[in-house]
Amino acid sequence: MRTSLPFILLFFILGCSDPAGRSNNINNHINNTNNANNLNNQSDAGQDVPEVDLVEDAADDNGDGSVDPVPCAVDDTLMHVPPFSYPPDEEWNHSIISSTTAASGSPYHMMHDEMVPENTPVTVTAKFDYNSALHKDLQDEWILVYLWGTGRSDWEFLGRFLTDTDGKIQIQIGGLGAGTYMLRGVVAGDLTEAVGYVTVIGTNRQAVVFDIDGTLTTSDAEAMQDWAGFSTAEMYPYADLVVQHYVEHGFHVVMVTGRPYWLAVETRQWLADHAMPFHSVRFTSDSGTTVSGQETQAYKTEYLEGLIATCGLELVRAYGNADTDVWAYDAVGVSKAQTFIIGDNAGMEQTQPIVCEGCGYQSHYEDFLLSDTLTCLED
Repeated sequence: MRTSLPFILLFFILGCSDPAGRSNNINNHINNTNNANNLNNQSDAGQDVPEVDLVEDAADDNGDGSVDPVPCAVDDTLMHVPPFSYPPDEEWNHSIISSTTAASGSPYHMMHDEMVPENTPVTVTAKFDYNSALHKDLQDEWILVYLWGTGRSDWEFLGRFLTDTDGKIQIQIGGLGAGTYMLRGVVAGDLTEAVGYVTVIGTNRQAVVFDIDGTLTTSDAEAMQDWAGFSTAEMYPYADLVVQHYVEHGFHVVMVTGRPYWLAVETRQWLADHAMPFHSVRFTSDSGTTVSGQETQAYKTEYLEGLIATCGLELVRAYGNADTDVWAYDAVGVSKAQTFIIGDNAGMEQTQPIVCEGCGYQSHYEDFLLSDTLTCLED
């Protein structure tokens, strides 16, 4: 029987709240999450979760001060998101211009996810705009930023940030311990918001990377640059179970997509609706456009190289559908034996083909993953 991870079903604090109705489904998820967490808080109020040193408890001391790697722990931080109380709304700095901007259409705010090593400062970029066609930037207005995550019991107010002429803010955060952290940037003038995530990892953290369009979905909107129906895109059968398999075994899942920034909310919603993690998703630049062809390869290669160089991330396996995926994964050192390609390019350049006519990833999941010996280990 196909089941979904309980903690993944709670990954639904996704992005812009929207009085105009764009995010009604998202807000329902938020309410359900808060209700569930309120029940947990009633039983656990005031109790801090004890930290467990898995290395000292589970690893063998080799006598030279080193320890053997242990199986990766599953990070369930986002299962325990505490309720969030919105601040009172404020007057706009520019009452006519900003109120007109906000009234021009639904919010398309977003915040880029970041991944950093332990105790390393990080800068998170957020962008605030309105209207699906015009993307009118919210300029010179206050954003109230809050942080919550691993080892924290409640939301911390980080401060007020003023948007620039591109509707952006830069949030500087001091070094954090290993874990998952959630940021909320609330527009002071109308209480719409952007949500993003910071993942702090130890050295040599093992990860599996996925493309989205044409890899998890059956259509490659990324290649066609056609986003009209992507939010309801059909998922390849068993794609959710493939992703969940890696999460359950402690691997960090990274999503890299050619989708533009303004599709962040719908993309996170699609992933959540299909019980997939969405807290390490990389979108294209803030220019508002997608990338294609060689640009896609260069963009994905550059991002993944950055994770490897900066964080020491170890990419042990990769999934894609396009030739650009094959080349990008090869460029960052993922072996062809651990590169799995679905669709027309399956098996390209000695990668591992995923072929199951009409059944997506079913045979890959049932015949390969369920007996897979790949183990996630951490120091």
